[in-house]
Amino acid sequence: MERLREFVFTLVSLALAAAPALAQTGTVTGSVQDEGGQPLAGAQVTVEGTTIGVVSNESGRYLLNNVPAGDHDITVVLLGYATATQSVTVEAGGTAVRDFVLGLVALSMDEIVVTATGEQRRREIGNAVAKIETSILTEVAPVTSFQELLQGRASGVSVIPSDGTVGTGARIRIRGISSATLSPDPLVYVDGIRVNSGSPALGGDQYIGGGEPSFFNDLNPEEIESVEIVKGPSAATLYGTQAANGVIWITTKRGTEGPPRWNIWVEQGLSQDQAEYPGIYYSEGRAPNGATRPCLPMQQAMGQCTIQQLHERNLLTEPEYSPIKNGHRQQYGAQVSGGNTVRYFVSAEFENETSVVQMPEVSREFLYDERGTTVIPDRQLQPNVLTKFNLRTNLTADVRDNMDLNVSVGLVKSDVYLPQTGDNLEGIYGTAIFGTANPNAASPFGFAPPDQNFAHIVWRETDRFINSARLNWRPTDYITSHATVGMDYTGYSDESFNAPGQGCAICGQQRQGIRAIDSFTQYKYSVDLGSSANFDITDRISSRTSVGAQYNEDLLEGTLNSAAVFPPGGQSIDAGATKNSGEITVETKTVGSYIEQQLGWNDRLYVIGAMRVDQNSAFGEGFEAAWYPKASVSFITIDDPGASWISSLRLRGAFGQSGLQPDANAALRYLLPVTSSILVGDQTTSQPSVTIGGLGNIELRPERSTEYELGFDVTGLDNRVDIQFTYYNKSTTDALVNRELPGSLGATQTRVENLGEVMNQGFEVSLDARIIENEDLNWTVGITGAKNSNELIELGEGVTPLQGFGYKQAVGFPLYGLWWPRLESWEDANGDGIIVPSEVVVSDTAVFNGSTIPTQNLQLATSLSLWNDRLEIGGLADYQGGYVSHNVNTLFQCAFVQNCRDLNDPNAPLEAQAKAVAGSRAFGAYAEDASFVKIREAHIRLNTPRAWAERIGARTAAIILTGRNLYTFTNFTSWDPEVNTSGASTDGPNYNFVQAGQLRTFMLRVNLGY
Repeated sequence: MERLREFVFTLVSLALAAAPALAQTGTVTGSVQDEGGQPLAGAQVTVEGTTIGVVSNESGRYLLNNVPAGDHDITVVLLGYATATQSVTVEAGGTAVRDFVLGLVALSMDEIVVTATGEQRRREIGNAVAKIETSILTEVAPVTSFQELLQGRASGVSVIPSDGTVGTGARIRIRGISSATLSPDPLVYVDGIRVNSGSPALGGDQYIGGGEPSFFNDLNPEEIESVEIVKGPSAATLYGTQAANGVIWITTKRGTEGPPRWNIWVEQGLSQDQAEYPGIYYSEGRAPNGATRPCLPMQQAMGQCTIQQLHERNLLTEPEYSPIKNGHRQQYGAQVSGGNTVRYFVSAEFENETSVVQMPEVSREFLYDERGTTVIPDRQLQPNVLTKFNLRTNLTADVRDNMDLNVSVGLVKSDVYLPQTGDNLEGIYGTAIFGTANPNAASPFGFAPPDQNFAHIVWRETDRFINSARLNWRPTDYITSHATVGMDYTGYSDESFNAPGQGCAICGQQRQGIRAIDSFTQYKYSVDLGSSANFDITDRISSRTSVGAQYNEDLLEGTLNSAAVFPPGGQSIDAGATKNSGEITVETKTVGSYIEQQLGWNDRLYVIGAMRVDQNSAFGEGFEAAWYPKASVSFITIDDPGASWISSLRLRGAFGQSGLQPDANAALRYLLPVTSSILVGDQTTSQPSVTIGGLGNIELRPERSTEYELGFDVTGLDNRVDIQFTYYNKSTTDALVNRELPGSLGATQTRVENLGEVMNQGFEVSLDARIIENEDLNWTVGITGAKNSNELIELGEGVTPLQGFGYKQAVGFPLYGLWWPRLESWEDANGDGIIVPSEVVVSDTAVFNGSTIPTQNLQLATSLSLWNDRLEIGGLADYQGGYVSHNVNTLFQCAFVQNCRDLNDPNAPLEAQAKAVAGSRAFGAYAEDASFVKIREAHIRLNTPRAWAERIGARTAAIILTGRNLYTFTNFTSWDPEVNTSGASTDGPNYNFVQAGQLRTFMLRVNLGY
């Protein structure tokens, strides 16, 4: 630890030791336009060989202050346009003018990307970085959440939603998964500080049967300038421990120099449940004694009864009984930016969305009669509603000629009410699908009917502040230093309420009244110090040396309170007859530092070597520090923008290591408080006592991931086509495993040890092409694809496979594979068209059925622009494949409720009958290929003539119609292969169980610029 402190002190001293060396200066100004004469905003204008740079404003103008007197090269870089450079002579106290005209290009090697050490040109780094220009995307096809922003936009990035419930989140996976026990979530940074991106599970009285809200979706796409995705340890080494799963770097919008510029938008939308839900069946028959009874075809074939009539109905499509209606979405927002010495960006947005789930008419009428009133609480009538407010203020101030300060303040306030769905006795979809078609039944619903399950109200309230400040200092024209500090505060409460006399009659004490409030506060503190020195060793060889240090602290504090058995009218926890309470505190701290050396030759060959060292509070006392090396090479073999065939070709490779920390208490020996019953004489009393909570492990280390990647980028056909390809191979060693301990120790059952190994590999490819390009018609096409596989190589000697409901971590197989006994064979032996139990053969043990997360993906995006961008039409198709989903919907219908068609209809296909007959003994019969193609997005945008906008006092006006999740093509036999009841927070068995599919939405939006 002492050595680590000395190392950090040395690096920080180097970062802050530079002294000012100012020279006489002048200014450079001018404009940036496209080939059609239109101004280009957001172009990065820099003085080569210095750290001086600005961004062009909405009029395409730029102004470079404090440029040292002398000869310089001015370079302009903008995504989608060719880089341009002009020479200029600057006189002390004078102003030089240079105007730039940029031509279109698929990909610029000089595009600026953000790295752990600061901004670098793409040509300098040897690893793949995906960049999403959010500010452009949201103007063309608005998205409703951050997860929609990522969906289908970058190769190797999977967005895995839990269901279509409004307000729930998704798992973000970059290059698959590589840990058997730890979270595969990537790190997320906003304006240089780490932020909360988890999906805390809803448990206890707040359990809803599946998905959870995600803090990912607190981030407002309208406030974001760009998103950059660093995909693995080969690129993320310098971000330190916890970066093994990749890094998502978010840059919010900044003010541009000039007068105030306003943008206002209004959006209204409609959502629909597009699922084709199965019907429910009842085969009515007679027993040999003449009594009426259910009679399945296989029972008739075995002589147990005679079928009289087959009844069918669908409670999810019958208007009187269905809880599915049309949903509504609305959004209103405004932004303003401008300024001079102090530049500002201010944004505010209000969003409200009501889901398709609403109380059925028959349930409303029942409650009117039962309660003797026509007033039903809104959240019982509409149990799934999201309300969110985002506010952001970003300031950029020129403190001195060589120093600027950036301050970012973001506020999020959201309330989301969540319905009962999924793996749940109160599930809204389950009560309909597991109901009965028996016309003589007292109620057609199964388990808790809607009038009961709608009474259980669950919601999450969130207040969040993301605040950061970054000071940039340029003491000389070749040294730049920065200091970033910030905090992400998340305060949220998970609450539930069920009034006494209402709710589920078969759910324990619920009908006697329940109330629960679990309140949490999470703090993420970040400090980042760094400095880089850029200089030319010779005319051909350049050097960039970077050093830095970071400190990160995560603190979670929570209180859990619940009560049950309420008197009439009781609502507060104090009114409950039985009460429970608890609290939780989890804290981790990380301090780390790095050094990186980059050498460039002739602006074509770049070699980088670096080292990162971390200490973390979750490491064992006997483990001093984690050291992570990194190296990369980038070689531009062809760089000729004027060439018609191949204008640029870059070969690249990278190697790096990163890690994942153990859970906060895994290395510690600690005690847990318990209440013990003590016999004193003839009386039993409760006494406080303790038990061993964990034995600890002083040698506990982080999981270590080592990755190398190789790839190339090529641009050609008159700069119209760009292709990128990357192969990667990642090995995770020292993987954390819970080893079982002998019972004779009299302590805990397991201890966390570094025992396992996981392999992960795959490739990514992208193609961007401008097919047609002229004044009246522009047609672009983008294709991204990826393939990934993983395998558990080692689990530790004597460690049995880790497993849970339907999944197993077994050596030689993918992580979280689906494991169930399966249907081996079937035969209609007597040819009667009916399958009976004796005609099916099932495996006697659980077998591997397939991977539970997509291992293949392919996306096709296209845009057609007409009449000088007056009208634009575009869309996105998304393929996900190479995985299975467990269709528990049909399994449960057939094997347990016995109301599915395959078990009741003698005309059902034989294979479907065989699965239904075998289902209770072979759950794997319903492990199905979940591959699909989804029309993820389509949009039409009309940029109105300027005269139309001026009639309402606006500068610009646009009308946009967007549709999402429009249609799904799949062989999966349930309603949506994207449903995953495992939830948004963890990987698991991927069982598809009575939750809403992805909703089809249509949104009409008006954008006004002032």
